[in-house]
Amino acid sequence: MKAAPKGVQPRDTSIRIWFMWKGKRQWETLKMNPTASNIKHAARMREEVCTKIALGIFDYLEYFPDSKNAQEFKAQNAKPTFSEIADKWLATINHLAPSTLAGYRKMLKNYPVPIFGHTPIDQIKYSDIAELLGSVEWSSMKTRNNVATVIRQPFELAFIDGLIDINPAARIKNMQVQKEAPDPFTLAEANQIIQQLHDNDEPVFANYFEFAFFTGLRTSELFALTWQDIDFKSGLCRVSKAVVSGITKSTKNYTVRDIELNSRALAALERQKQHSLLNNKHIFLDPRTKQPMLNDKVPFRPWQLAVRLTGIRYRKPYNTRHTFATLNLMAGALPMWVSRQMGHKNMKMLLENYSRWIDQADKQKEKNKLDAILLGQECAKTEIGTNFGTKERTTA
Repeated sequence: MKAAPKGVQPRDTSIRIWFMWKGKRQWETLKMNPTASNIKHAARMREEVCTKIALGIFDYLEYFPDSKNAQEFKAQNAKPTFSEIADKWLATINHLAPSTLAGYRKMLKNYPVPIFGHTPIDQIKYSDIAELLGSVEWSSMKTRNNVATVIRQPFELAFIDGLIDINPAARIKNMQVQKEAPDPFTLAEANQIIQQLHDNDEPVFANYFEFAFFTGLRTSELFALTWQDIDFKSGLCRVSKAVVSGITKSTKNYTVRDIELNSRALAALERQKQHSLLNNKHIFLDPRTKQPMLNDKVPFRPWQLAVRLTGIRYRKPYNTRHTFATLNLMAGALPMWVSRQMGHKNMKMLLENYSRWIDQADKQKEKNKLDAILLGQECAKTEIGTNFGTKERTTA
């Protein structure tokens, strides 16, 4: 009887082959009768397996899915789940503000984790992510884009770590979002709201919003402001920190700026002294608890009531910042100065958001130049007429 090929062992109703894998001889049984053609097939399979082992591309599951060795191989080489990678990604960004991290965790928990959180990262496809994003009734496309951005990050980390060959989330595109234009108040409206807060017996919030209207500070910067930040002699306010969800952090752009206080901002501070100068280092305290304001819910209700009672079209408190910018631009302030006062990273933000008011101010400036010429001409005519009349009377 002809000898079987190397590594092939015919049996009564099957064929066994062996090969060296990870330093050990492995035996696997092929459920086929030991006919001459089947023995040749087994030999070719063994040769193919040995070649792939040598090249480092052998997949035990591909050739012997029911083998005990295959199951062990599967367990050893199983990729971490999406949730596991997401947790690892969150650990890499723990330097961010607690409120930011909490927002990211919430997005992950509410959207991808319930759908494919327990799925190995390498088994999630582009279509799975696209289907998830398409199945939600988003409150806005901005929210959808924010969630999509967060979902991309664990896949990007897995790709960089070599756990996946292709990032399936890389081709998930953001949707176009209509940017909300600034909606400032007029000076008259700002004064009405401040007066209404005084009428409602809310002096602290009247001072708070007057200071907001006439400095353009962000809400988080207002919460963090202390009396030590004010230089009454020079009329300056140092903005170096912010409070978000009760946590003190750096400003949005990680910069410190000194803003120039106008008369209205200084007047608001003078009135506020009696409420907090001796009680606490923070300027604006919750009048009910005498503690620093931790979030924007504290001033929101007084604001909401005051705006409603004035009959002015409702806008969010953040529009106090837009009001400061537009009032200054319309008054002819240099855009660069306004941008520095507001703490913008560069002029681009100001030009993109407030170009309409800059144009209006420029047009008014040019109109005033023409008016000055025309007024000069009218004065000249009057003077000529007066002189001419005087000359005629003198001659007569």
